[in-house]
Amino acid sequence: MHPPTTSDNPSACTRNVYTENMRGFVLFFLITGSISMALLTGCRSPYVQTTIVNSGAVELNNIEVDYPSASFGFSSLAPGATFHYRFQIQDAGRMKVEFSDNAQHSYSGIGPYVAQGQQGTLVLTLDGKGKNQWNAHLHPSVAAPKDE
Repeated sequence: MHPPTTSDNPSACTRNVYTENMRGFVLFFLITGSISMALLTGCRSPYVQTTIVNSGAVELNNIEVDYPSASFGFSSLAPGATFHYRFQIQDAGRMKVEFSDNAQHSYSGIGPYVAQGQQGTLVLTLDGKGKNQWNAHLHPSVAAPKDE
């Protein structure tokens, strides 16, 4: 006996092609639907978009920003310049900044209390004289422990 051909049984051949096309069609919609749902449900990690601003008249050097479980830094920031960075908070605690001016005077400051899962924006303005201004818009909001 030989396998069916179009001339032997036309409906068998048509049914097979139709079934294969439907499987591909369903698979395509399952994959694209899954991707669409992942994008629509906010598959994003919580990040803090940070801007560091030098509002002073001198260049700042060796700027380091510490946040719970990590830090970031850069070598210099000219007067009036900004630096952008994005990070993810992995623990809870106070933020800190350290930097120096052209005369190698060191400055430091303590910032807001942050906790894992927060996201939003943070602007840190450095005037080169140690007067640091932290402007954080993070959510959800968290309170520092009373022992701090």
